[in-house]
Amino acid sequence: MKKLLALSMVVCLICLTLAACGGVSTGEPAPTPSATDQASSSNGESAAASAPAASANKSLSEQKIGLSMQTLNGAYFSAQEETFKKLCAEKGIECITADANGDTNQQLADVENFITQGCTIVVINPVHPEGSIEATRKCTEAGVAVFIMDNSISPDADYVSMIQSDNYTLGTLVGADIGEKLSGTPIKLGMLSGNTGNTLGVARRMGTLAGIVEYQLEKNGESNVVIVAQGWGGWNQADGQKAAENMLMAAPEINCIFAENDDMALGAREACLAIGREDIVICGADGNKTMYGLISEGSQMLSTGRNDPAECATKVLETIERWSSGESVQKLVYLNPVSVNPKNVSLYYNPDSTF
Repeated sequence: MKKLLALSMVVCLICLTLAACGGVSTGEPAPTPSATDQASSSNGESAAASAPAASANKSLSEQKIGLSMQTLNGAYFSAQEETFKKLCAEKGIECITADANGDTNQQLADVENFITQGCTIVVINPVHPEGSIEATRKCTEAGVAVFIMDNSISPDADYVSMIQSDNYTLGTLVGADIGEKLSGTPIKLGMLSGNTGNTLGVARRMGTLAGIVEYQLEKNGESNVVIVAQGWGGWNQADGQKAAENMLMAAPEINCIFAENDDMALGAREACLAIGREDIVICGADGNKTMYGLISEGSQMLSTGRNDPAECATKVLETIERWSSGESVQKLVYLNPVSVNPKNVSLYYNPDSTF
């Protein structure tokens, strides 16, 4: 047992060290403004003043927006796209959309097509933090402003503002829920991830580990959590279920699964139910109404980090509106991080919501 505890502490300390180091590959949810950016923001000037200004100081009705989604495979992304299109229609803004289907080359082609069609603003939900850089540079060359929605992109990309959840903090909040639920029990964690290289997923899983460890250290003075398996679920329920099935076969000792989004968490639940493992605690992220419903019922679904796609889409358009009217905007805009659990789910659960 002592050796297990020592090994657990080493693993957790490594994870925390990585999370603290910063940078795209170490769990930071997004490139944060530099000291200069923060200073200019506090002076009322835009942190993105060097971005293309061809479409600034125009009314929204004069803008034509192209929305490039990394994928529409999943309820979250579909709801995000639909919300953005609906909001644009209500404000009289022409909006065209494209689905990159998880392909950076396709996303680049979609963005180039937006430019050809005369879009003055392009909103990108990046397929990959590095692979989507070229798409932003094509926009800059054409004098088209870029806004990043939801997923992170490299600091080397050209964009006015990035609007997203504080994914690392969401992870820490969910991790604390796990630590509380399994207090006094060695945690054998199965990590269900979306796709390799995705900084949003990295931030969520690193935050979750940090949240578990911090809770255990505060309550017990020691930490006992081990990742015994990881699977890649492609951000959707079907692939999430397959990945969870494989994890459970490889590591039947799993007593908790953290999925980097709710679609995969729901897939993990199906995998657990199929083998009678309702004892396994499952957590996710995004705030799917099905997930909320199961949390409210007191099922094995413990909590989820709230990342509402409609809220994100709304915040993106609000940021574009402010920038278009000449106001300064922050380089990085976070949504308010909340872990939805049995204690507060009634505040957020709406069975009639679109997501």
